[in-house]
Amino acid sequence: MHRAVFLFLRILPVILLMGTLLPLSALAEGIDFNSQLTYSMSDSKITNKTTGETSDSESYRFDQRYNLNLAKTVYPYLTFNAGAFFELDTTKSLTDDVKTEEMTLQPRVGVTLNNPLCQAGLDYRGTRRRVEATDLPKIELFRDDLTANLVWSPADLPLLDLRYNLTHTYDDPETVDVVDKVFTLKSAYTAWEELRLDYTYTRLDTDNRARDFKTLNQTHFGSANYTHNFFEDRLFMNTSYRIRYNTLEFPGAETVQSPLQRFQGLSSVNNDPPDDGPALVINNALIDGNLIASAGINIGLAGSQTAFTNIGLNFGSATDVDEIHVWVDRRLTAAVAGSFSWAVYASPDNIDTSTWSLVATVSPAFFGNLDNRFEISFPKVNTQYIKVVTRALTPAIDPGGQFRDIFVTEMQAFITLSGVEVQNKFTTLDQNYDLNLTGRLSDKTTVGYNLQYLSQDQDAPAEDSSQLFNNIFLNHTFSNIFTASGTLSRTDTTEGDSDTTTHTYGVSMRGTYLPTLSQTLTFSGTNESDQTGSTYDYSVFLRHNATLYSGWSAFLDVGRSWNQLVDNTRNVNNTIRMGTNFIPNSMITLNFNYVYTLTDSEDFEGNTQKTTNKNMALEVFFTPFRALSLSAGINYVERGDFSSTLQQYFVNWSPFPDGDFQFFLNYSESLEPEVDQNERTIGPGFNWKISNHFSLRMSYSYVQSETNTQKADVNNFLSELRINF
Repeated sequence: MHRAVFLFLRILPVILLMGTLLPLSALAEGIDFNSQLTYSMSDSKITNKTTGETSDSESYRFDQRYNLNLAKTVYPYLTFNAGAFFELDTTKSLTDDVKTEEMTLQPRVGVTLNNPLCQAGLDYRGTRRRVEATDLPKIELFRDDLTANLVWSPADLPLLDLRYNLTHTYDDPETVDVVDKVFTLKSAYTAWEELRLDYTYTRLDTDNRARDFKTLNQTHFGSANYTHNFFEDRLFMNTSYRIRYNTLEFPGAETVQSPLQRFQGLSSVNNDPPDDGPALVINNALIDGNLIASAGINIGLAGSQTAFTNIGLNFGSATDVDEIHVWVDRRLTAAVAGSFSWAVYASPDNIDTSTWSLVATVSPAFFGNLDNRFEISFPKVNTQYIKVVTRALTPAIDPGGQFRDIFVTEMQAFITLSGVEVQNKFTTLDQNYDLNLTGRLSDKTTVGYNLQYLSQDQDAPAEDSSQLFNNIFLNHTFSNIFTASGTLSRTDTTEGDSDTTTHTYGVSMRGTYLPTLSQTLTFSGTNESDQTGSTYDYSVFLRHNATLYSGWSAFLDVGRSWNQLVDNTRNVNNTIRMGTNFIPNSMITLNFNYVYTLTDSEDFEGNTQKTTNKNMALEVFFTPFRALSLSAGINYVERGDFSSTLQQYFVNWSPFPDGDFQFFLNYSESLEPEVDQNERTIGPGFNWKISNHFSLRMSYSYVQSETNTQKADVNNFLSELRINF
């Protein structure tokens, strides 16, 4: 700790002097500067409980970040922008005298024209990254980006958007030398209020100079969307047609990655086993092309460290895939990036009763040298739905708390193609047509029809696929108490010589007896048949929802489901789900959830087996004062002969919650009795707003981790100075 105290005493006088003497007039208009200096230190002692042997380690990290931005309006509608980002991240192990230094420099300059009729811009961004480590050769990576754009948006006429991007990526020693040229043309036109037309053309030329081969990827995408209300708004219609034509050309002797079309982004965070449901929810921020903006998924320290984080894609139809890229919003250290384990799962559907098959577990996944992304490679799988599953970062990996937030921004999928297989050219034609009709027969009855047709033609492998979906639905209100709804759909899928027919149906009745009491009875089923046989899946569930008192709600579900697989294996599941949320006063909150499932299985030989699954979660939050909060939680899982218990306890004390100086004390404990593992963390810290331009954060934590084989004692110190002008 003497090193940390010494550093703090050295920088504190400088902070105080700059905060009090630096005049605001020294700052020019249009100039923004911010800096972050972070110093962390850790020492640990690990004892082998069997042999009594101990090992000590000590390391520190000093991360410096400086960011300067300049914006100046040089003429009406014309703005000049410039800036630079510099980071120097130094990590050293004092135990074995190994030092790693990563330097990043990113200059940028551009000019922007912005008026109501025409927008244009020209930007240059450079990236210089150097990595040096003891006893290892120095690595230098470079990237130059030049972007030009022109947008013409006349009133009542088609919008025209032209963009050109030139990217040169290379390194020293010369193992990478790639030039990418991307030209994009977009046009959008609202012919009248109900009809919108869109067209996009993208051309990507890649010249891999180090490997001496070139590729050409061209994509044409067009869409038409029409929306209208008929018969005094009694009938609503929405219909659209989308077509995408893609060609990829490359030398026959080479192997390249072809990006896959993504129909939906999907995600969920829950405690359920990754190979079971529930269904992932739609999250199209994962496929919007924005590699910077968060998609609402946090795998940093602030994420759920006990739950599974599921990040997935729906391709629209079964597709070959062998690599996933998961982008995040910041640069990660090698230790943090390497701590994530990624389990890849595939499924033909995405419903609450889905079964996800494990494809591979990748740990660690490669983290880009210049791009903030995980590259997860696995054996090729043919699937419509795919997901990667991981857990959020733990304090043991980031004891200094520097990676509280790591937001996922994008998910991409690829298939590896060989020139020998496709004879230098890979062509794909995707078409999608949908029609949605909703009719209001009366004030109490609504009926609708949905049609969707998907088709894909590709020449490598030479295989065509299509899917026709028809669905009708009905909603009816019998009275102020009872409402009902029903749906019936048929899906015909063709993939090569394989035809699959799926019927799905469901009926539900809801009774709202009181504003605080309701019941919902639901019956749903799925039948699927193809050349190999047929399967079915039926379920009946009755849900009770009640508000017992103000601040106290509860639910109870009872249900039964039946399913049969192609091999005549049958399962009958009996499920009970219950839970409550209890807030007796402003200081206490209690959450409880319990799921019990009894499964009777019979295989094709007539052998039977009974298994039980239990999952119980209890959380209690207690805030007796503004400055003190406590919480405790227990999660118990039992699946057949396997059981797991996780207990967690947290205490946070902040005696000065207001003001420029805030002190805090944190305590947490995690116990897993089945594996004789526990971990305790305790430590004080403070946040100090020295002035409007300077703030300082310092913290110390002591971590004790113990299993049945070893004991670890870890001391962590963190200091962080922020400067903003």
